[in-house]
Amino acid sequence: MNAENFYIVATAPNDPSLQVRISGPYLTEQAAHADLEAAIIEAADIDPSAAKYNYTISKVESRKPGVIQHMAAHG
Repeated sequence: MNAENFYIVATAPNDPSLQVRISGPYLTEQAAHADLEAAIIEAADIDPSAAKYNYTISKVESRKPGVIQHMAAHG
């Protein structure tokens, strides 16, 4: 895995400083885009307020999994 990967990031609409990597890492931006809709639906299933968040794809230096992958690994 690369040190820099793409993640789907959720940002709270009323507090832009509140950001959470919900899905990833992805090796390419295209892979993140392909998973974007499913990640938003899954986030809303976990927390209905997630439907109100703004979603972007960001390149981040990290090897840690997003929330959805973390929960899947420990659920």
